[in-house]
Amino acid sequence: MITNAVRFGATASFLSALVISFLYLFIGGSFTSANFNIDANATIGQVFLFLVVALATGYMTRELERERRAAVERAAQADSLRELSMNLVSDTDIKDVFDVLVDHAVQMTTAEHGRVVLSAPDGFSVVAAANRDGAEVVAEGEALDEHQISQAASTGEAVFSADRKSLMVPIASGDGATVVVLLSQSTAAFTNQDLFAVDALTGSSAVPVANALRYQRSRQEATTDGLTGLANAREFRRRLDAAFARPDRRDVPLSVLLIDFDHFKSVNDLKGHQHGDLVLQMGARIVRTAVRGQDLVARYGGDELAVIAADANGAAAQRLAYRIVDSVHAAAVSTVPGHQLTFSIGVASYPEDGFTATELVAAADQALYLAKREGKDRPCTFPQLVTELELADGNLVAMLAEAGPQVMVAAAHAVDHRNPVTQGHSSRVVAIADAVGRRAGVTSSDLESLRAAAFLHDVGHMTLPAGGEGFEVPGHCEEGERIVAGAQFPDEVVAAVRHHHDRWDASGEQIPLMARILAVTERYESLTAGRGCPRVSPPDAMAEIKKMS
Repeated sequence: MITNAVRFGATASFLSALVISFLYLFIGGSFTSANFNIDANATIGQVFLFLVVALATGYMTRELERERRAAVERAAQADSLRELSMNLVSDTDIKDVFDVLVDHAVQMTTAEHGRVVLSAPDGFSVVAAANRDGAEVVAEGEALDEHQISQAASTGEAVFSADRKSLMVPIASGDGATVVVLLSQSTAAFTNQDLFAVDALTGSSAVPVANALRYQRSRQEATTDGLTGLANAREFRRRLDAAFARPDRRDVPLSVLLIDFDHFKSVNDLKGHQHGDLVLQMGARIVRTAVRGQDLVARYGGDELAVIAADANGAAAQRLAYRIVDSVHAAAVSTVPGHQLTFSIGVASYPEDGFTATELVAAADQALYLAKREGKDRPCTFPQLVTELELADGNLVAMLAEAGPQVMVAAAHAVDHRNPVTQGHSSRVVAIADAVGRRAGVTSSDLESLRAAAFLHDVGHMTLPAGGEGFEVPGHCEEGERIVAGAQFPDEVVAAVRHHHDRWDASGEQIPLMARILAVTERYESLTAGRGCPRVSPPDAMAEIKKMS
């Protein structure tokens, strides 16, 4: 009874002890009123002693209960720290590390809200946040007390706000950046016990946080161009491949822009490489500002940038290209005396300009060739180049001889546009031939030649009268051989174009391997696309090809 009364304070404890002592001494005990007549002082002393013993027992019990609760809390904190260590020990993803850290900080204290702030020479940024269940969510972008965060980061010591409703605890991470755990609550004040808990937490997480920061920095360096701060070419290719690997790729448009710094060689020659680097940095900043937030800007080559315009069709990508050109005009960046920076831009879009990442980049590169040939300082789209090739007629050989691989994709599209039933035919043949070549163990250099032959295998149709529904005009292989040879393509490409309709038999001359691959892939594409025959499934197409071989 005394123990329970102690929980409600000293007054309740005293009254409880008084009642028990009265019941024990005067009702259930051996003391009577006669005892007071014999020795009143002794009787009162015994009563007082009983009260003292009762109160001391109650308070001791309360302290033991308090110690027991503290031990339970310490055990819970130890379990939490052990769980934290297990979660962080093998995790190098910086976001996951920060999320785990701030969540544990909130749960181990009385905090309502927690944030992890990265303090770096260029400013502060909130990198993770957590809220206690039932607490009002902190508004995104809420102002930080930068002075106190700076104090915690610079001194390496925890800092309370004046009303002790905010607590900032730093984690030493080095390399110019410090992680600060910021806890806050709206009513009660933080206690020293909260500080001890967060100190233990940050001490346990210091090494994992430092490792995650180093990993993040090395990963960023591996994917970032050191001069411009943009993504590098490797990251551009990785992100583009990832975009094409999306399950909904067929339903979502995508565009690529290739941007060339006009006359950049003269900048380095006349003003030096240091000024050239400055021009590259300023140009990169202009492009990054002009694009949308979801677009990726990368340094694709020495004086060439690339943009992945997510969810942008051809019209949207063309508008973006014009916006970039207008932005560089407005910036008026001086390059050499009397000249300002301008861009030539090539634009290509999925699916109309390319079915694969490689083909889409090639299409954008060929559109860039047209922009530079037309006088630079402008954007050009891949369909513009295709249209020009369609109108070239007798000049087609000259254009291919001049540009070669730079226009071969456009030439293939121009051929396909001549007949409605062949739309996308060349692109599909290229994709299938590439897959067959890889499966057959064709070397990387020969694979490039195979792709070129696949793009150009029907180019002979461009200088012959249209063949109607049958499409395959007699003599187009020989005419294609003449065009491709005149354009100075490798001999194996010329041979593949010439012989891709030859039939294999044991008595004739050996047909080149690339021509055989083209023959099989073109037949497979025709069967699965229903071009000139009923459409069949891929397995049935394979069975038909095996039967004919």
